[in-house]
Amino acid sequence: MASNLRFDQQVIVVAGGGNGLGRQYCLDLARSGARVVVGGRGTSANDVAAELRALGAEAVSCVADVRDGSALIARAVDAFGRIDGLIVNAGVVRDRSFAKMSEDEWQEVLSIHVNGAFACVKAAWPHMLAQGGGRIVLTTSGAGLHGNFGQANYAAAKGAVIGFMQTLAIEGAAKNVLCNAIAPMALTGMTEGVFDEEMKAALDTALVSPFVLALVHSSSRENGAVIEAGGGWASRLRWQRSGGLRLPKTELTAGAVLARWNEVVSFETAVDYPKSTADSLNAALGKRS
Repeated sequence: MASNLRFDQQVIVVAGGGNGLGRQYCLDLARSGARVVVGGRGTSANDVAAELRALGAEAVSCVADVRDGSALIARAVDAFGRIDGLIVNAGVVRDRSFAKMSEDEWQEVLSIHVNGAFACVKAAWPHMLAQGGGRIVLTTSGAGLHGNFGQANYAAAKGAVIGFMQTLAIEGAAKNVLCNAIAPMALTGMTEGVFDEEMKAALDTALVSPFVLALVHSSSRENGAVIEAGGGWASRLRWQRSGGLRLPKTELTAGAVLARWNEVVSFETAVDYPKSTADSLNAALGKRS
């Protein structure tokens, strides 16, 4: 599906490349000429790398936890001398209602998703800055955008990934190091137990992969975006802010606020689309554009 976009000589690292979406990314990258580093905690990373080499691609594996990002990036640099793209796909779920969720279940999910993303990017960042560019795709989720019953840990982690990504996008832009996040919807080992048969038939991993490859290619100029993708469809999400309520200090009481709360939350009047903390500060100062 991505055969018209070539990755010749580009080195792409896929953390969590041994299964599901990660494996699909690796296969499509290999078919498009990329030199691929397959990361994963189990021997499946070795299996996928062998599968890629059987296709005629240059590919190596790195059996390591995503939180050992330095090992993964070192493998890329040792094997190919550089890193052009990084896809952080590794993840885990420990679903349980918040009332029953243990601290270990909370910490494990946050650690793998948030600390794992940090470790991989932290190791890749200096290489990308030094070589004058790079592309990073992190993985978020609808749970991180909207919440989901039984996934307080997962939702918190995936929400954190969005803030992390947007900050990287700001800091890397001047050096041509661009970062985005994908919120994929696809049949994988993590979703098999919750998808019905219609969803399983429609949400193939191959229908997400081209959007990720488009973002991680050196010619992409997208930066700081959250992209939902699934079933061959993709869309960018953005914040929308209501017109809001402003009261003078002499009238500002909790009772007055509650009485007019509908004005705080209504989108029926003027709205805008904030993109930065400066936009929020300006609104508070009455300088809203």
